[in-house]
Amino acid sequence: MTPHKQKATILIVEDETALLNNIASILELSGYVCIKTSSGSEALAVLSNNNPDIIICDVMMAPMDGFQLIALIRENKQTINIPVIFLTARADLKDKNKGLELGAKAYLTKPFNVTELIQMIQFVLSNTEA
Repeated sequence: MTPHKQKATILIVEDETALLNNIASILELSGYVCIKTSSGSEALAVLSNNNPDIIICDVMMAPMDGFQLIALIRENKQTINIPVIFLTARADLKDKNKGLELGAKAYLTKPFNVTELIQMIQFVLSNTEA
């Protein structure tokens, strides 16, 4: 296995500031580089200039929710292959299925388990590298 050229960059899309900062701190302590955004439109602006290795995204945001955001990500040839993990309070199976149908690699619910989140990120990254 070849060593990582650098730590993976994660785009976090979360409209609750305290949680956004908490997730970023946890991931940075685990060695990841984090880009923090608090809305779907802000995330799209970041994506126009950056190509993160993975996106962690909330579902319940306004005015653009996570489902609308992933649909736009999947329509853009520059971002279509960036893996998305939903991290949301919406635990309904219907919502989970919708997220996965839209192309999310995983759907984790809040409150989340830190170890589970990090393991899922590692799993998704190890299965998307060329």
